[in-house]
Amino acid sequence: MTDAGEAITDAGEVRPYDNWAKYRSAWWTRYFTGDLAYFWPLQLDQSEPDSGGYRWISRSGVFDIAAIESEHRELHTAVAAYVWGVGFTARMSIGRLVRAFTANADTVEMNLRRAAAILADDGPVAAYESMLAGGSNQTKFMGPAYFTKYLFFTGYRDAGAELRPLILDRRVATALRERGVFGPKAGNADWPSELYRRYLTYCHEQNPNDPAAVEADLFNEGRGFD
Repeated sequence: MTDAGEAITDAGEVRPYDNWAKYRSAWWTRYFTGDLAYFWPLQLDQSEPDSGGYRWISRSGVFDIAAIESEHRELHTAVAAYVWGVGFTARMSIGRLVRAFTANADTVEMNLRRAAAILADDGPVAAYESMLAGGSNQTKFMGPAYFTKYLFFTGYRDAGAELRPLILDRRVATALRERGVFGPKAGNADWPSELYRRYLTYCHEQNPNDPAAVEADLFNEGRGFD
């Protein structure tokens, strides 16, 4: 992901943290062939490539895909979130990361749908817990750094929720440790649900109107420790 670009919200506000990521569809569609072709959101092919042959997607672009009422809405949201999250710099890991979909072709969509239902009914912490290892909606090879992206794009725009889902990855976790929100042993993956709740509560306390702005600050802060 890069920090280029700005987003205009529905309220007309400018958000400078609407991170953009560049990609080539072929990096992904070679894995979504035959019976898996429907996994790929066609919206990801609709933008014009730049002079280098790359397409670009922002947070707002993933939200747009998540808002489309379609048969495979949840699946397409998750795939778009992966494309955005992987971007250009981590493209060599696509073959490994895409297994979350290809190795679970018969179960991943239902897991995502059930998690979205839990998110709507019981909130992001319950949905997060259901997607952890051993949870009712666990998907092999899909860890918190990526399934929280799915939860974020699925539920963040519900401004009336007590807690809105946010992305939690190793960079955010690093910054949370530095700020003392997480303890020094919290680690960089597989955080328990009580830590996810602590993180969400912290971000909502810091910025009740737009906790994602706090998440973006944490991500950039944590990136400084790479």
